[in-house]
Amino acid sequence: MENQWALCHVDSSFEASLLGNQGTEWHWFHSRDDVIEYLLNDYIYLLAEVGELDEEQAENARYRFELLTEQTNQDQLLVEQLNDLTESLRRIVWFGTLSQLAELDDDFANALRGYFWDSYGENEDDPHADVPEELWPEFVDVIDEFLVEGDYQ
Repeated sequence: MENQWALCHVDSSFEASLLGNQGTEWHWFHSRDDVIEYLLNDYIYLLAEVGELDEEQAENARYRFELLTEQTNQDQLLVEQLNDLTESLRRIVWFGTLSQLAELDDDFANALRGYFWDSYGENEDDPHADVPEELWPEFVDVIDEFLVEGDYQ
């Protein structure tokens, strides 16, 4: 379970504010390479549809995404650069492993852990405390609820 990767992206367009989950999509992957493949083969075309790009514009965008993924080894920097390209369409709010989500000091991860500990009823002293591995199944179980009810914007 610890090696699973996740990607979460939200709709940044005006219409998304009307949706209960802010147009959020959460995806699980077996590896970082699988996440990159999703970004290049699915996410880019979702963006093209939302941004009403023609086929040539979509292919140019895919090429720019591919260059970024090849040239950027740091996941946080890659997310920032991709989000700069997709401003006002969609925004990636999580790109990383489950173990990072359970431990990393990051706005989204901290908000999710705070929601988890509030729901789970423990760690009142540190609402962003790491989630131990034995609680990861419960942690994963609250993600969908968090995406609807949590504050992660």
